[in-house]
Amino acid sequence: MRPCPVDIADIYVDGDGYLASRTLDEASRALDFRRFLARYERLEEEIDEWARNGCSHESGELCSERVGNIAACAHFKSLVKEVGGEEEFPYLSKLLPYSNGGIYPVEKALKTLEELNRFIDVVSNVNEWVLCDMETEEEVWSCTTHASFVWMLSYDSRIGMAGDRVFFAQAGKPVVETTHFKQIPIGHPDNQGCQPMRIVCLDTGAETYSFDSIGPDGSKKIEREFYVASKKAPFLFEGKYWMAERIKNLLIASIQSGNPIRWC
Repeated sequence: MRPCPVDIADIYVDGDGYLASRTLDEASRALDFRRFLARYERLEEEIDEWARNGCSHESGELCSERVGNIAACAHFKSLVKEVGGEEEFPYLSKLLPYSNGGIYPVEKALKTLEELNRFIDVVSNVNEWVLCDMETEEEVWSCTTHASFVWMLSYDSRIGMAGDRVFFAQAGKPVVETTHFKQIPIGHPDNQGCQPMRIVCLDTGAETYSFDSIGPDGSKKIEREFYVASKKAPFLFEGKYWMAERIKNLLIASIQSGNPIRWC
């Protein structure tokens, strides 16, 4: 490491994760801008230069990773919530920022890394469940193992997927769940084009009702057979969740260096 322009004890990491000088901080509070520049401009430039090139790592960063954009971060947070949330992963639930900037304290890095390793093990085994048209094998809906989504909604019924099952919930009646069923048209479409369907569960023998065709979207509303199939979670590539792996690299670097993660 190159010699620091001031005593190294004068340097600290500020709230945004950047190297700062206590001497310069005190001077900026005590002096107006003109007098500060007159006395400390050169020292400030030397400290900035040292912060960028003071060690062999570019910009003083042991590790730099592009974790992901806003959508990717939101997806990561939703996965954490889906597999246990704050109760199961208290550190991981609060790891990523909601906007650019800020730091993640090194004091939390080890516990967070332990949670992240556990989280990776869990999501690497997550399946995505897909509702398919038996004849065309076209995918109609999808859902992950612990999730629940309503795909069709009317004033008195909800139809969707909960994990690996399709559910039909009608007001005042027991919920019907199935993984293999057939829709059979009843009567004629209403004035909004909805075609009522009798639903026959081929796995349980139960019967229920749908206010419209299950799908596929835009297809003819005729008798169709559907089944639920499993496939590996689509966010995995070559068996790994690479966004989580990049976060792991940052946590390991934080632990090794004793410095926080700086988000930018």
